Amino acid sequence: MTVEKVVKLLGFICFLAGIVRIGMTPSSLIWGDDSAPEVICGFIACILMAVSSIALYMAQSKETGVLGFISTFLIMVGNLLVASNFYGLFAYGKYAEKGQLFVDLTGAVSGMGMLLGTIILMIVTFRAKVFPRWTIVLFILMLISFGMPGLEKWFAFFWGLVYVGMGFMIWTGNYFPKVNTKELTA
Repeated sequence: MTVEKVVKLLGFICFLAGIVRIGMTPSSLIWGDDSAPEVICGFIACILMAVSSIALYMAQSKETGVLGFISTFLIMVGNLLVASNFYGLFAYGKYAEKGQLFVDLTGAVSGMGMLLGTIILMIVTFRAKVFPRWTIVLFILMLISFGMPGLEKWFAFFWGLVYVGMGFMIWTGNYFPKVNTKELTA
């Protein structure tokens, strides 16, 4: 399997991860925060995003360089830590409630790591000029909804839109890489 096919497959998984992440918003609005449907969507989205976020780097690796890799690594590790929190909440119930040391530490570390990784990825993606500018607008909407009171339930929606948009472009090859991924094969 060539690198180009792997990148396209990971782009498709990004697309799916975004759809599942978007599913957290209606679940939260209908059944409330930390409801079973929201937690299930969050857990599945975290696993898919942890696996596929590397596509966001691979599609523009020559243009984003080491900072692009670091940002993607932070996002991937953050998603794995959030998935462990979701799993703990889902599997162990009261043992994984907020206020427990493990839950608080992993939540803080993953939150800061993903926030930093997202900001860096947004900046290097803007500078790389590989994806259209509207993807940067989606990043900004995601970050605004994360910090604005009353919009926190919409954060997952905008986060998912970033992955749906960028994942779809990677999957279909409808982005503007300056280097063909076929050149990256050994």
